[in-house]
Amino acid sequence: MRKFDCEHCGVRDHSIIKDLPIEQIKEFQACGSTAIYRRRQVIFHEGTPASGLYILCHGAVKLYQSDRFGRDHILDIAVPGDVLGELPLDPTETYSVSAEALADSQLCYLPRERLVPFIQTHPMTGVRLIEAFSKAVSAARKKVRALALKRAENRLAELLIQLARAAGEPMKNGATRLRLDYSRREIAEMIGVSTETAIRLLARLKAKRAISTNHRELIITDTDKLTRLATHDDIAAA
Repeated sequence: MRKFDCEHCGVRDHSIIKDLPIEQIKEFQACGSTAIYRRRQVIFHEGTPASGLYILCHGAVKLYQSDRFGRDHILDIAVPGDVLGELPLDPTETYSVSAEALADSQLCYLPRERLVPFIQTHPMTGVRLIEAFSKAVSAARKKVRALALKRAENRLAELLIQLARAAGEPMKNGATRLRLDYSRREIAEMIGVSTETAIRLLARLKAKRAISTNHRELIITDTDKLTRLATHDDIAAA
């Protein structure tokens, strides 16, 4: 996997540096360092010092927490342009989650001691950073609502719609092809169910002709039907 630079990055217009003139991009690049993380490689661990932020340039990353039994609970899937980690003023604070590459990914690491002076010089980048954190908070609240109000089948449908929007490949017949880079266990963790339940739910969506599977690929055959399932709210129906 080759590295992408900020000047030629396909997601720059969706990141915290979208307002930077091209001549200031190199100044931003000097604030951090980029690295390639292979699939299954951990980027940072929950409980380690939160020394800086990461920007996902390419690939996909899962954010998760582990319980006392060693089970992982996936909280979010980061897509290119997303900001990972926290930037507390207290240098003794730690990351609240762990991050692991779901596919070969490129990330830019921005240490606090370099990022803060850059934001002071380029305040619009700080505004974009606030926007990114606000979106993350909103997504977390929506996930809590989904866990409380939606059935597992609806949560699975919503997850598949999200993954398709992030990395789906449109097909000529109107369907969407999605490469399953996630195990059944990871899918189960994303929607808060057991692996066995996730397998049954996938079979149920296949029986409803909303999806089909082919080895490591999942085809969304009826986007409208899957979207209706994803947006169904049990409490609203009650």
